[in-house]
Amino acid sequence: MPGYRLRGAFRAPDGAIGAPLIDEIITAADRQEAIRLANARESLPEDEPVNALWLVDEHETLIWSLRRAEREG
Repeated sequence: MPGYRLRGAFRAPDGAIGAPLIDEIITAADRQEAIRLANARESLPEDEPVNALWLVDEHETLIWSLRRAEREG
């Protein structure tokens, strides 16, 4: 199964993304399953400063991203 990497960081008001505060491996059969698993991830208290999430494949190609406000809105 391919490995995907879920990352999360603080996105400043000017759009600048800080260093990843979340960096987790997601093992999934395909991109759609990896995105589903990333969307299903529960927020933890230590994730509080994180307001941007993104998922990359094994080649570091961006396949999904989300601003926390979109998830909560």
